[in-house]
Amino acid sequence: MLSPQGLSPFAVVAGAVPVLMALQRDPRIGVVVAAIGAAAALGALLGAGVAPGLAVASVSMVFAAPLALGVMLRSTASLNLCFQVAVLAIGALLIAVHVVYEDPGAVWQRWLEQATRSLSEAGLEIDTDEVVQSLRDTMWGSYAALTLVTVLGALFLGRWWHALVAAPGAFGREFRQLRLGLWLGAAATIVIVTAVLADVVMIDALAWIAVTAMAFEGLAAAHRGRAGGRFAHFWLVLIYVFLIVPPTAFIMVALLAGWGFMDNWRRTSWRVA
Repeated sequence: MLSPQGLSPFAVVAGAVPVLMALQRDPRIGVVVAAIGAAAALGALLGAGVAPGLAVASVSMVFAAPLALGVMLRSTASLNLCFQVAVLAIGALLIAVHVVYEDPGAVWQRWLEQATRSLSEAGLEIDTDEVVQSLRDTMWGSYAALTLVTVLGALFLGRWWHALVAAPGAFGREFRQLRLGLWLGAAATIVIVTAVLADVVMIDALAWIAVTAMAFEGLAAAHRGRAGGRFAHFWLVLIYVFLIVPPTAFIMVALLAGWGFMDNWRRTSWRVA
């Protein structure tokens, strides 16, 4: 459901259901629903030969993390706070991984070797060792970014479902106000600049989180611009098309991250003034 190969829409939908139950009914019902889904997903992943540690981590991020944010949203009524907490939590976990493991990339070594070997056996001519060495140090960052997208996607989808019944239009207003804020925005900016200037594995991994977070704020700014009538609905649709199509996805994420960076500091300067 949540695999190193890429983002699964099924994981987003599965994680959104407990969020909806926690918001619409009761957090305890959300816990029960999440536990049932997690047990089924864990069994499927273990049966497919996924390593137990990775299977537990994946299931936790799909079910437990969105539910925790849903409970926080229920008690605080602040979608932006949940967004900021999710970014901080994933960043903290990524730092912990690089502190605990002497060679974090070695965790992905075996999986990458199996994947590249399968491609070679399928007839694709690749240098297995070169591919493994080039990807092993980027896996944690990309996996963390996909995890952040999955967790926030489940939270946003669950909240949208809830708002359709409880308060139509509320989710849109909340989503359009997403922002990293002064301190988190400054931290993200420092991480990205340092990643460009220096070759530090942990900083490079954190840059994936920083860019993803800023891209979310850029997407929120795009929705705010559309709601304010500054550009046509067509352009918003085009953004999502470019995000979905693999060849243009990275370019669009980078553009949205730049938009989010400018939006965050513009709004921060306005609040300080």
